[in-house]
Amino acid sequence: MISEDIQRIKLKIQEEGIITNEPISINEITNFENSYNFILPEELVLFYTEIGNGCEMIDGFYLKRLEELEFDKIKIKEDFIFTKYWIWEDNETKALFDKVGRGNIELIDIGDSQSWNIIITGEERGQMWFFTDVGIQPCAPKRSFLSWFEYWLDGNDDYFEEFQL
Repeated sequence: MISEDIQRIKLKIQEEGIITNEPISINEITNFENSYNFILPEELVLFYTEIGNGCEMIDGFYLKRLEELEFDKIKIKEDFIFTKYWIWEDNETKALFDKVGRGNIELIDIGDSQSWNIIITGEERGQMWFFTDVGIQPCAPKRSFLSWFEYWLDGNDDYFEEFQL
């Protein structure tokens, strides 16, 4: 099924005229993972190795290349503990706030302290989350990386259509 997703996404990228970087080898991924002692989600690995090592996006943003990924080298290995949204502006708890950086990597910086991050540890592994300066939230419905990317390719932007308080 994932190979069908990859082929469909490749076709949509071509139809939209999106510029991707050359794919990278699985050895480059493995070396990266070994350097930091963690494993990237399978769908992200497939994107980097079969579609491209990052790409321009229709709305002027950029999906980061593997070598551009930034993260806390200690917190990255710790479990991402969140399973639902959290607005810390309403309930700022320093102990909990310190855990936001665990187990996730920023893939797309959209400015104004907003980004799309992929979760690499814990129960939400492989899911895309929206991070801002006041809170974090998973897509609603939840979306894995390829599902999120294809949804974006299709011109959709309501990643929270099923959100409920």
